[in-house]
Amino acid sequence: MAIIALISPLIIVGAIGYFLTRTNWFTKAQIDTLTKFTFNIAIPAFLFQQLASADLSSINVNIYSAFYLPVLMIYALAWLINYYLHHYLQQDLPASAVYALGASYSNNVIVGMPVAIMFLGEQVIPTIFLVVSLHSVMLFGLTSILAVNLREFNWRLLLKQTLFNPLLIAISGGFLVNLLGLSLPNIANDSLLLLGKPAITLALFLLGASLAFYKIRSEVKFIISACALKLLLLPSAVFAFSHLVLQLPLLTTATLVILSASPTGVNAYLIAKQQARHQETIAGTVVVTTLMSIITLPLWLWCLTEFFALGSA
Repeated sequence: MAIIALISPLIIVGAIGYFLTRTNWFTKAQIDTLTKFTFNIAIPAFLFQQLASADLSSINVNIYSAFYLPVLMIYALAWLINYYLHHYLQQDLPASAVYALGASYSNNVIVGMPVAIMFLGEQVIPTIFLVVSLHSVMLFGLTSILAVNLREFNWRLLLKQTLFNPLLIAISGGFLVNLLGLSLPNIANDSLLLLGKPAITLALFLLGASLAFYKIRSEVKFIISACALKLLLLPSAVFAFSHLVLQLPLLTTATLVILSASPTGVNAYLIAKQQARHQETIAGTVVVTTLMSIITLPLWLWCLTEFFALGSA
């Protein structure tokens, strides 16, 4: 019951975003404007302020191995599934890379971070930031490289998109301020708090709103396969690596599992559009994993709760 009480407000906020957009109370242009503010201003302000004042003494660099080795394994498995088994995109390198992204890319900022913070507390914020700092850069870069000939690959564009990404700028800046032992002036800290306060709510609202623009028309088998890889196999692999192989603390293990169990991020659809491959498949994967996560995330939270109980017994 406690888990249901925790997850219910998140679902309700997303549902409000969906129905207000579906009924045209918000237009697509208005949602796009709100998205721009949320991801360029509110969330970066939240990330910077929180990380600048976070306790980094307990950070373990094995977090990268525990999260990204399973991610790369799932990415490779999904790539092979599309490359060898798809009925008309078989041996299509861009399609295989896009499908692999859809099966492994987590919606960490909109879903994973709010759920982890609400379930585990703000002490997990440094772990979340470590994962988020590399997530999009690595998976988008890998997908772009695998999808095109290296001679045609625009390294300058990728570098520009990376260096000017507001989330990465906020994370890097927050880390730097923290590591240098600097304190933010009160007026700057209070301003960032005000800007960042609605970030989590807006992110969840926009997640629901975005679902109003996507439809599932085809590729049902591949959408279901991507959902199984993303919501079941990836979190299981992350748990195995975190707890059994690297023996990370329970809190860190739980954080990584929650992040990996989050639905496919909407940005994967933008990459599909860019590559002109699997647009409907990835859009369907975003929708279905988001809807299924209403069930699977509470199940993972329940499993983690039982695990914590056993670990403390």
